[in-house]
Amino acid sequence: MMEFKLPDIGEGIAEGEIVKWLVKEGQAVEEHQPVVEVMTDKATVEIPAPAPGTITKLRVEEGATVPVGTALFDIDTGQAAGTEPAQEGNPQSATPAPASAGSTQVLDFRLPDVGEGIAEGEIVRWLVQDGQAVEEHQPVVEVMTDKATVEIPAPAPGRIVERLVSEGQMVPVGEVIFRLETAGATDATAQAPESVSAGAGIQAGPKPASNSPVQSGRVRAVPSARRVARELGVDLAQVSGSGRGGIIRRGDVEAFAASGPRSESSAIDEAVERPATTTLGSEQRIPFRGVRRKIAEAMVRSKYTATHFTVVEEIDVTELVALRLKAKALGAERGIKVTYMPFIMKAVAKGLAEHRMLNGHLDEEAGEIVLPARVNLGIATDTPSGLLVPVIRDVQAKDVLQLSAELMDLAERTRTGKVRPEELRGSTFTITNAGNIGGTLATPIINWPDIAILGVHRIVKRPGVVETPEGDQIAVRQYMNLSCSVDHRLADGADAARFLAGMRRRLEDPGLLVL
Repeated sequence: MMEFKLPDIGEGIAEGEIVKWLVKEGQAVEEHQPVVEVMTDKATVEIPAPAPGTITKLRVEEGATVPVGTALFDIDTGQAAGTEPAQEGNPQSATPAPASAGSTQVLDFRLPDVGEGIAEGEIVRWLVQDGQAVEEHQPVVEVMTDKATVEIPAPAPGRIVERLVSEGQMVPVGEVIFRLETAGATDATAQAPESVSAGAGIQAGPKPASNSPVQSGRVRAVPSARRVARELGVDLAQVSGSGRGGIIRRGDVEAFAASGPRSESSAIDEAVERPATTTLGSEQRIPFRGVRRKIAEAMVRSKYTATHFTVVEEIDVTELVALRLKAKALGAERGIKVTYMPFIMKAVAKGLAEHRMLNGHLDEEAGEIVLPARVNLGIATDTPSGLLVPVIRDVQAKDVLQLSAELMDLAERTRTGKVRPEELRGSTFTITNAGNIGGTLATPIINWPDIAILGVHRIVKRPGVVETPEGDQIAVRQYMNLSCSVDHRLADGADAARFLAGMRRRLEDPGLLVL
């Protein structure tokens, strides 16, 4: 009988929510068959069976949030006590190579099966060198798949004998990527990690309970806290965590930074990263891999698959600016930041209801244009890792304040790496907004396989002609350009022109958005 515990999911994550059980008590399962769906701050993942057997007990109810180390289920593998197999899978799949002489053993570590149909991963960056000693759970290599970028840790303490693949190389699931020498053949086999399939870097083996954020040499902190610590030059080892088990939250880092000086090493790092000189310095060569390469592949696929056609419309948004100021004050009372985007989203949803040919995608395999009965808007978001497109669903059924609240939450989680993989899929139309950065006009590339994308640009003040009962008058007005690119295989230029005409009508008279 084997007791399967919620593994350490890396990046300082201390707990996970049981979303859905995929099996029932008494059910026979195969090795690697998905057993339970677990959601963390990083991703929603399916945890597979560690070995073939029978699920004898489900220990946690759906919807419960449990800490790392909690027993999730029992599985009868048909083996005698003390001979339970190591739980192989993701992100650690360590199999013993022939034992070396003496009391050491070399483990072949294979790229794990990360689920959801992923067959390969890209080696983004090695975090260790050949011959380097590593601790158990110490990050060894950064791997990127279509779903996430994860740090894969060492399955046991030992020494990296050999890294077998190069940075930037694509490798299939199951290929040996490094070899690890561990101390003691018997011990090494026993320490082959308990691990599970995960798109977010799950590793097993619960840590001892502690109120300290530093355990086994690792600082336990949420991803947003790590990002803010890097930005503020804070040494996380010096920060006290207020979360469960002493985990460090973003607020803990910000409070520490406000109350004390930065570490000397952080100050040095910042001086290196941000030199005081105004010259360009020496030539730089940046590896073309990871998120940047994935974005490039998506852009090329879109540009050379969809036949792009772009229409531009100038809009007088003076009334919208005034309405947004009122909504901003109302939102502030509820702790909601109201930008122009929710108004634009509502106008888009109403426009797509009238021009359905712009809302959907082409199912090339079936030879059908799919036009959904709902509006799911992808919102292009600038992040430290590159441009990501999280999706706000059922926009047609939500008001401006609801959309504002969802945008706040989704944008923050996207920038801090907490967005779930399923939240980056399923758009029916996309909006890209560079207006807060600058630029008065651009021709956006379609977020394939969507049919169309809307570009939102900077608001500028300038004189304009205003019709009044006394006749035309010159007044200071506020203008914004919208650009709509469509796949000309699936929609006509007239569709885009009529859609933008409707956008102009609603945004110039934003009271129409409630009709």
